[in-house]
Amino acid sequence: MFFSKLSASLCAIGIAGTNALPSIVRSDYVYTVKERHPVPLQWAEAGPAPRGQNIHLQIGLKQSNEGLIEKHLLETSDPNHERYGQHLSMADIHRMIEPSHETLELVRSWLEEHDIRDYFHNPSKDWVSVMVPVEKAEELLQTKYSTFKSWDGKTISRAPVWSLPQHLHEHIDVVQPTTSFFRAAPQIYAPLLENTAAVQEWWDQSGAAQYTETEDGASGASISKICNISFTTPKCIRTLYGTIDYKPQVPDKNKIGTVNYLNETSKRSDVAKFLRNFRPAAAGAAQTFEIVQIANGSNYQGPYTAQQIEDHTNIEGNLDAEQALSIGWPTPLITWNVGGSPPFKPDLNTPTDTNEPYNVWLNYVLGQDDLPQVISTSYGDDEQTVPESYARRACQGFAQLGARGISVFFSSGDSGVGANGTCVSNDGQNTPQFIPAFPAGCPWVTTVGGTKGFEPEVAVSRFGSGGGFSNYFKAPSYQKATVQKYIKSLNGEYNGLYNKNGRGYPDVAAQGNHDALVWAGNISTVGGTSASSPSFAAVIALVNDALIAKGKPTLGFLNPWLYSGAYSALTDVLSGSAIGCNGSGFPAQEGWDAVTGWGTPNFGKLVDAAMSK
Repeated sequence: MFFSKLSASLCAIGIAGTNALPSIVRSDYVYTVKERHPVPLQWAEAGPAPRGQNIHLQIGLKQSNEGLIEKHLLETSDPNHERYGQHLSMADIHRMIEPSHETLELVRSWLEEHDIRDYFHNPSKDWVSVMVPVEKAEELLQTKYSTFKSWDGKTISRAPVWSLPQHLHEHIDVVQPTTSFFRAAPQIYAPLLENTAAVQEWWDQSGAAQYTETEDGASGASISKICNISFTTPKCIRTLYGTIDYKPQVPDKNKIGTVNYLNETSKRSDVAKFLRNFRPAAAGAAQTFEIVQIANGSNYQGPYTAQQIEDHTNIEGNLDAEQALSIGWPTPLITWNVGGSPPFKPDLNTPTDTNEPYNVWLNYVLGQDDLPQVISTSYGDDEQTVPESYARRACQGFAQLGARGISVFFSSGDSGVGANGTCVSNDGQNTPQFIPAFPAGCPWVTTVGGTKGFEPEVAVSRFGSGGGFSNYFKAPSYQKATVQKYIKSLNGEYNGLYNKNGRGYPDVAAQGNHDALVWAGNISTVGGTSASSPSFAAVIALVNDALIAKGKPTLGFLNPWLYSGAYSALTDVLSGSAIGCNGSGFPAQEGWDAVTGWGTPNFGKLVDAAMSK
C-alpha cells in the first residue's frame, strides 16, 4: 500500500513524466563563473598542470525534486511518524532525483558541441563521468588547471575557479576535480601506532598468555579483569557494550559494510591472525568476507613491500575489518576498496588523486540494489578544504542511503576542534576559528567520537576526539533544540570561533584509544576515531539482527530516533573535551555534547528501545 501511494505521489509531482524540450540551437555561449574556492594554506601552486594529463571529470547535474529525499528520510526515521521504518527502494529514489529531460539534453548538447561524446551516466543519471585531457577540461570550463604541491610533497592538478555557459548554471551543481583540495584521510592518530616492536615483545612475553582467547562466549569476569586501557581487545569491547552474550539469529539476512580508500585493502592474513587471537570462532571469516573493488581499487594480498610498510598501508583497512568482524560476527562483512581510475575506462596515466573518493563510492553503491544495513567509514578531512557544492551533493548521497534504511556511520576525526596551528579561515582573511570536519558534519550520517577508560569512559585525550559545528550545514530539526541547549550551557565561551546554527557532531561515541590491531603480521595497538566508528556500527548491526529476527524493520538512519529519546539507551560520557586549536575545546557534560555526543552503546538497552518502536 505504501509503495502504491508513493508511486501516485511521484506521478503527482511530475517525476514520471517529462515536458517537450524546445529545440536547441547552437550559439556562442556566454560563460560566467560558477564556482571559486580558496586554495588551502597547506597547498601552493607549482606551475601549470601537465598538458598530457587526463582528468576524470565528474559533472553533478541538477536533481529533480530537491529536498524530497531528505523529507522522506526524516519521516521514515522518526519513531513518532506514521511512516517510521517504511524505507524507500533504489528504484524509488532514482525516480525522485533523475534530472529533467531539459537538463539532460542541454548538458548533452554542451558536451557534444565540444566534441565530447564518450561520456557515461550513473544509474540515476544525476552524474556524468568523462575522461578528457587537461586542455579539453580547460576549454569546457573556461579555466586553467595548475599543479599544486602540499606541505608533505603530494601534488594534484586543480582549478580554483571555473565557469559554465550562463544557461547551464541552473542545470549543473558541481564539476570536480576543479576546486577541491581535500584528500580523504583515515582517522587514525598517526603517532599512536608507535613502539610496535615493544608491543609485540610484550605480547610474546606476557600479553598472549593473558589476552589470547581460546573460545567464544560469555565471561563472568569484571570489566577491571578483562579490560586494559593500554591494550583494548574485542572481548573488552564486547563486554563493555554488552554484546558478548548475544547469539546472532539471522546473519543470513544481515550485513555490515566498511569502505577503504587510498589504495588500501583489508589484508586477509592480518585479519586472520587478529581473529585467531581475539575472536577464534570468527577466524574463518577472514578468508570469506567479501571485497569489492571500485574504480580499480587495490586488493593486493601478497607480502608487504618496503614502501607499504613505510606508508603504513592497510592499517585503516585492517582496523575496520578487524573491529567489524570481531564484534559483529557472524554478521557477514563486505568491504569496498575505492580506487581512482574510472571503472568504465581504466587509464594507467591518470593519477588517482583526480577523483573525488566519496562520489566515486557513492555512485557505485547507490546503483546497487542489495546493500548492507550498516556501513562505516573512517575517513574525513577539514570541511573548509571541501567545496560546499561538492559537500552538499555528497551529503545528499548519504541521505539517499539513509532513506533506503541504511545506517551510515563516519568517524568524527582526531583533531578535536581543529589541529593546532591550522585554526584559521581559508578565505584569505586568516580569521581565527575552529575547523569542523567533513563528512562528520553532514546531518544525514551518524558521527562517532572516541573514548578511553572503562569505569567510567571519558573522552579520549591522547588526541582530540573530533567535535564541533558545521559551517556548511544548519542544525537539522531532529537536533536543533539539543544543540541550542548545549551552546547555551557554554555561557559564551568560544563565541566567534564556531557556527552556533551549525549541525553539531558527534552523535555518539565508542572506544578509540589503544585498540588491539594486527598489521604487517604484528600484534600492535592503534588509536583514533577510526576504531570508534566500526565498533559502534558493529553493535548496531547486532541490534538489527535482533530486529530482523522479530520481523521488524532495521534501524536505518539513527539520529532522529536517538535524539527523540533513544539516547537513554546510551551511556553518557561526562568528562573530557574536544582538545584542539591549542585549547581545551568543547567539553563533555551531562546529555549531548560536542565531543562524545550522547555517549557509548549499551546493547541490551538499545535492543529494548528498538523493539519498543
